[in-house]
Amino acid sequence: MNLMLKGFLHYLAALLIVITFPAIAKEQITIYTAVQPEQISRYKVAFEKEYPDIELVFIRDSAGPIAARIKAERGHSKADAVLGLSVIALDALAQEGLLESYLPTGWEELNPKLIAPSHTWIGMNAWGGAICVNTDLLSKRGLPVPRTWDDLLDPRYKGLIAMPHPASSSTGYMFLLGWLQSFGDAKAWRYMQALHRNILMYTFSGSRPIAMVAQGEIAIGLSSAAFTDPYRTYKIPMIVIEPDSGIPWDAEGSAIPKGSPHPALAKKFLDFCASGAVAKIAASFSGIAAIDSYSTPAGQRTASRFLPLNFERAAKDKRKIITDWQQLFD
Repeated sequence: MNLMLKGFLHYLAALLIVITFPAIAKEQITIYTAVQPEQISRYKVAFEKEYPDIELVFIRDSAGPIAARIKAERGHSKADAVLGLSVIALDALAQEGLLESYLPTGWEELNPKLIAPSHTWIGMNAWGGAICVNTDLLSKRGLPVPRTWDDLLDPRYKGLIAMPHPASSSTGYMFLLGWLQSFGDAKAWRYMQALHRNILMYTFSGSRPIAMVAQGEIAIGLSSAAFTDPYRTYKIPMIVIEPDSGIPWDAEGSAIPKGSPHPALAKKFLDFCASGAVAKIAASFSGIAAIDSYSTPAGQRTASRFLPLNFERAAKDKRKIITDWQQLFD
């Protein structure tokens, strides 16, 4: 066999090895998430850029169903971590012993209000409640734009308002908490009874009232300015009012469920959630990031009007508040 032929056969053998050798598969971790669908790819791209050997697989639902999943899988979670669940919901899960304690790398940079005392969750961003208005629909009826929470009780708005259902949506529960804290229990329940007379429907998700307002299905939606991103580029006659009297608020957070299938990888994911990469995404979503230096000026103005909120108490009292609400309005 001449040298040329021998060299060619060695080259061919090496080529076959390269072709037939299987590619090393990425490790996969499953993430339960309640973030808006358009945000998911941003988290995925940012994480996989930092950890190219790990692939994120997302399972998305509203806050209520995700919390129910974690409870049903008690201690044997099918998800490695949770992303973007209301921290009120996360604190409730923590109180049931369903979350692992872990203080991620970079935690010192986070706003102390957005770190669970038990280290079972960290916040990523915060958002405030708002009155979202389709100005064309109101103008056609000759009605003014409501500027305060009390304005929503005007009988002229009967059948023109949608808000998230407090049992299925963390945003809906956020409004209840805000009114209870702002008005006091007795006045708040009277307020909600009067508001109920003007409500056309309660939506399953917190962002749905925004979509209804943007699409001209409803004149007034109670939701959050944070959910308006998909509609900012269109010529939609929608304005968002954040009342000066005080803004109900909540935050999105991350956690590791007990029984996470890949706890070491889940901790890497929590490290990512405490990083500047996530703070940038958070600031673009609501303007209010868990790392304060990333918050926008508009977000800082919104946060300055947040009503007092104790996450632990909000989580502990949720079942009773929701039950009382359902007995009156469901």
